[in-house]
Amino acid sequence: MRKKERKVGEVLSEPARVRLGKNGINENVLNEIKRHLDEEKIIKVKVLKSLIKMGYEVNQVAEEVASALNAEIIDVRGHTFTLRSKPKRS
Repeated sequence: MRKKERKVGEVLSEPARVRLGKNGINENVLNEIKRHLDEEKIIKVKVLKSLIKMGYEVNQVAEEVASALNAEIIDVRGHTFTLRSKPKRS
């Protein structure tokens, strides 16, 4: 299977692929985000209001997810953030 290379502009104009809700950041969500990063290199994630009401901030969630998956944050807008997988160094 060939990996799809997507550009940042394309991803920013699309809807989010993964939504983080009241269950928060758990192993299943991280695996889903990682799967998208492995396939497409870039993913857009939406933080639902239920998670915000629990006291989380979007920047905090983005940093936690990026750190857990060794990814970089490209953009944070409103309740949505975009991640890109970091290139592997030899």
